[in-house]
Amino acid sequence: MSKLLQVGIVYPNEMRSGIGHVACTLGGINYESRGGRGCLRGSAARGAAHPLFRHHFHRVLADGPADAARRWADRCVGLPYRWAAVPLPTPPRHGGDCSGLVSGILCVADGRPVVRRFSTGTWTSVFARLGFAEGLGGGAVGAMPIGVVDRPYPGTPIGPGSPKHDHVRWIQARLNFAAHNRHPVLGGQPLAVDGDFGPKTRQVVVAFQRMHGLEGLGMCGPKTWPLLNAIR
Repeated sequence: MSKLLQVGIVYPNEMRSGIGHVACTLGGINYESRGGRGCLRGSAARGAAHPLFRHHFHRVLADGPADAARRWADRCVGLPYRWAAVPLPTPPRHGGDCSGLVSGILCVADGRPVVRRFSTGTWTSVFARLGFAEGLGGGAVGAMPIGVVDRPYPGTPIGPGSPKHDHVRWIQARLNFAAHNRHPVLGGQPLAVDGDFGPKTRQVVVAFQRMHGLEGLGMCGPKTWPLLNAIR
């Protein structure tokens, strides 16, 4: 098994601040260090596919290194934003900036001491050396790639004929990821991530719900939504 490490970045010359910003998504979990809020995880963090980021990169990690990097990143959550620093989750604890957090995740995944490995201004010259390829590795941003998770429940169930096509695309992508793009009820085929909650999407939703002990009504409501967010 393996996990995607996805990076989203906007370069300094593309922002009014002249600083740039970067965040990542590791195995479907978003991580970001943001000024004023510090090190964030999950729905609080802008992951690699957030519209802020104009450039996207990915790298495949084996489960062991990915899990080690995730544990390190989880310990950083709650640390303050600290300019030009890599977070340190063990005493003496201190926070770090955006590229510092992603650098730390890379270092732990590679089994190296935690140091800064890039900045938003140097990324273009080092990303290939760090093992990254361009793109998110899970589909186009508009098609809701694998890394987009932890979406808040919209307040009303999403079901057949729903006009909320963005939510439907997210549901379809999460279901595909959960089944490794092979749904038995569809003869081993993936769902089209097209935003249309049609009969095939309903079939897969019903199968997913029953697999998790739900009644299987084919609507993504408050009981199904957390299960979709929990897919890793």
